Amino acid sequence: MSDVSTPNAEVIEEERVSETRRAGSPRTLAATWAGVLLAPGTIITGMVAAGGSAGPGFAYGFGGLALGTIVGCVAVAFISIWGPRTGMAQMPLGRLAFGALNFVPQIFLIASLIAYNALNDLFGVNALANSLGVPFALALVAVVAIEVVVVIFGVRLMKILGMIISSVMLVICIWLLVSVAGTAPDPAPAMQSGFPLGLFLLAVALGLSGSIAWTVQACDLSRVLPVRTSARGVFLWVFLGMTIPLLVLGGIGAWVSTDIALANPMGRVQELLGAGPAAAVALVVLGVSLATANAFNDFSAGLSLRQMGVRLPRIACSLIVATAGLGLAIVSMHTSLGELTSDIVLFAGYYTAPWFGVAIVELLSRRHDSQPWRVPAQSSKAAAIAFVAGFVLLLPFTATPLGNQLAEQYPIPFGWFGFVARDVFDGGGSGFIAGVLFGVALYAILRRVLPNSPQKLEPLSHLSE
Repeated sequence: MSDVSTPNAEVIEEERVSETRRAGSPRTLAATWAGVLLAPGTIITGMVAAGGSAGPGFAYGFGGLALGTIVGCVAVAFISIWGPRTGMAQMPLGRLAFGALNFVPQIFLIASLIAYNALNDLFGVNALANSLGVPFALALVAVVAIEVVVVIFGVRLMKILGMIISSVMLVICIWLLVSVAGTAPDPAPAMQSGFPLGLFLLAVALGLSGSIAWTVQACDLSRVLPVRTSARGVFLWVFLGMTIPLLVLGGIGAWVSTDIALANPMGRVQELLGAGPAAAVALVVLGVSLATANAFNDFSAGLSLRQMGVRLPRIACSLIVATAGLGLAIVSMHTSLGELTSDIVLFAGYYTAPWFGVAIVELLSRRHDSQPWRVPAQSSKAAAIAFVAGFVLLLPFTATPLGNQLAEQYPIPFGWFGFVARDVFDGGGSGFIAGVLFGVALYAILRRVLPNSPQKLEPLSHLSE
């Protein structure tokens, strides 16, 4: 996940934006979300959904991807409504339920950002190596150097690069659409007969991973709008701004999915763009966009570490996360990029499902509060237990190459990973849906069963009032 196009970036470090400092129309959310999601990773996710010769093919792969995308975008659009109502960023908003235990989901957030960093590092290196013909090590140094520079200079540079990259990415997307117009997708595997339930559900999960995973950052964008902004308008424009780029780019990826594309995604993109200087420049831009996305991930993780009490400068915290992502990228450099994409976009996003379940129960219970940020969490233990238990309980419903490998090689400790997916759904995962349902059910029950322990209200002097 990444966001290099956040409006009003100067308020990103504030937990709450005051009503006097807000402006804009919900229409701007569509352009902002489109800028965020016009990214190479969306194309690659589409390739994985169709699966090459081992997948369901374009029709079932894109159909599942589209279904998951639409459901996930509905969730993000719905929770975005609370941005204008509260002026709060998404993770601080989660403190309404988690209270002092808000660090628990933040740990999961940081781990997921490290995983996404590793994937972006590898794809960025892939793009630069293909476009410039340089060795892996040199391309990796270039990607990391861009990332570090953006981390050091912070939000202002992210905002400038985000505007430039989003504009260029729009051109590249149109270019890709024109390129694929004259081609046909690979046919579905010959051995496939009937409805491929497992592969279809895997495509649905990939669609959810690219959409519902954004619920942990949804209000970061909408909170800068005036408090009286239409909830219907926020929902509509967020939904449109997310679904259109996700479906278009995911569709392109599914359309051009082959075994070779899964092994070298950026090579397949280069093939579509053609030869010549313009194609090389386009791939360089893709590499820079991935490095910039990583810088925003580092920035977000650095802020989370600071909020958790780590007494280091934000830049130092961000560089620690960048180093961890780099280390994971180096360790994973010989792994199939198709399998690695499936592992990371699923595993790194699963935690958002029970988090969303907990958060939405809390927000709905406070829907009549005019100033919900002034009311402390009533049962932070219930929220933390529901979140962690929901995450553990969803694991049998997951379907990832890594999870299946662990279950096969180490059946005693890990055999329960994905067993429902393998035994009931023909290898297809339903972890995101299960996670949301577990989060909702557990928190709704536990917040009534466990004794209320309202926490002392934190002073708001550090917030923007």
